[in-house]
Amino acid sequence: MPSLVITRDTVSVRLRSERLEIIRHSEADADSLDRLEVPLHDVERVVICGRPSITLPVFHRLMLLHIPVTFLTSHGRWLGAIDSGNQTNAARRIRQYRLFNADAVRNAAAIRLIYAKIRNSRRVLQRLSATRQESALAKQQEVAAFLRRSCMEIRRTHPAGDVLRGIEGMAAACYFRRLGDFFPPGFPFVERSRQPPLNAANSILSWSYAIVLGEIETSLRLHGLETGIGFLHTVEYNMPSLALDLLEPLRAPLCDMLSLHLFNHRILRPEHFRFDSLDGGTYLNDDGKKLFFAAYEQTMTRKFLLKPGGVHTDFRQIIEHQVGTVIRILEGENDVEFFHMP
Repeated sequence: MPSLVITRDTVSVRLRSERLEIIRHSEADADSLDRLEVPLHDVERVVICGRPSITLPVFHRLMLLHIPVTFLTSHGRWLGAIDSGNQTNAARRIRQYRLFNADAVRNAAAIRLIYAKIRNSRRVLQRLSATRQESALAKQQEVAAFLRRSCMEIRRTHPAGDVLRGIEGMAAACYFRRLGDFFPPGFPFVERSRQPPLNAANSILSWSYAIVLGEIETSLRLHGLETGIGFLHTVEYNMPSLALDLLEPLRAPLCDMLSLHLFNHRILRPEHFRFDSLDGGTYLNDDGKKLFFAAYEQTMTRKFLLKPGGVHTDFRQIIEHQVGTVIRILEGENDVEFFHMP
């Protein structure tokens, strides 16, 4: 059990020796309890969605065992994380603060991030089209050509600031228009809507991004990095800019592909979503979250090759590799790249 996910507000968690006792309370019958014990040695990370009741000794033990905890709202909005606090690396953070004012270094890293994002988006559409034998369709060829030109323009002109973000924005709009063709009729996708997500397709995309963001943010903390200082995203209060940076190359090959898998294989169905009348959003319910995380763990640990004859890896190792790329940039290396989908 690499990840322990606690999603219900009607759940309480307490420490029993070296085990966590998880108690689910019935909403209909206060005396009806469902108990489960999880050995702590089986847990690598904890994700808490919503507001379950968790005792302070549980958090003490998790910190002592260096098991990070990520917090999300019940709607999937990232709140923050805690860890043991023993991974502080002052020298590494000082280099981050210094490089924040080194525009050339920051822009070079931002260019690599956007290049990887657009390239990976193109590869996802190529794979999806090949699976459906649609590679020869005019609209597929047009989208692939546009994304390829965007990558070439970034490599050739080394744009900065608003120009780079403009290229990214146009590429993302082009990508999502084509991506919508691969969602099943029961879960149509027309355009991105974020806060709130206005349909199930946007809901699962946003949820996937939030869950992966939590893993990235945790990895950055464990390596002693300041998550609020990024290369691409601006510095704003309570925003994990560096984690958002590293999410960009993973959106299409990890989050979007997982979302399509869940819908096209009917793992998630209409009954797994609920409408919130307060904000007009559509969100996963508890049963849907359970199915999501089962598929998510399989996706994160599935081995694949980055190149023929290479070493097998998985997406958790890819996250570690991207964090390592950030560290190499801080140490002055220039010949680095972020994740490129094979």
